[in-house]
Amino acid sequence: MIYTLTVSGSLHDRLNRIAANNGGNTGEVLAKALALYEVAIDARGQDCRVAILDTNNCIKTAIEGL
Repeated sequence: MIYTLTVSGSLHDRLNRIAANNGGNTGEVLAKALALYEVAIDARGQDCRVAILDTNNCIKTAIEGL
């Protein structure tokens, strides 16, 4: 299936920058973003949270608002 997506210039630039920094393309960036979002939604449904941990497993950043 093919989707047509209209994005702002700033979002277009962000997608391209992220893709370039990771050796991928914008489609891969969007697919990975959706996968991460799905994980966050599933976690919320299990009364869990999503966070970024340091090497000692201490929370560096809690991801809120997903």
